[in-house]
Amino acid sequence: MSDYTSRVTIICPEAMVADANQLALVLGESAGDDRTFRAAGYEDAGGNRYAVASSLVKPVFFTAAGSPLTAPDHAPEADLAAASRAQSAVAILDPAAPVQAAPGRVLAIPGDDAAAALSLAGVTAVEVEG
Repeated sequence: MSDYTSRVTIICPEAMVADANQLALVLGESAGDDRTFRAAGYEDAGGNRYAVASSLVKPVFFTAAGSPLTAPDHAPEADLAAASRAQSAVAILDPAAPVQAAPGRVLAIPGDDAAAALSLAGVTAVEVEG
């Protein structure tokens, strides 16, 4: 059985993609995790653009996302300053006090239904140029 038992959908503001990719690299398990967030293919009602990633994670992910950061063995040159900037913007959705995506917030939504998470976040898909 896999250790990856929880799904999380993460909505990242376009301006924070580089920092969030460094956080993904630090929290992840491979050097390729620095490409977690790509094109900003979603937007909110205000026209703010977001990159989205949805993946299975280990249960420890939610604790690690708020813990002190250190460069992992698979990426000793990770940019910890960038990862820390992204970490300080992370909000893990609390169903009792839901929030939507915002330009200064990296929103993590636990749950098996990525489409429902996007709806909760208030973002919809848009055409990506390029």
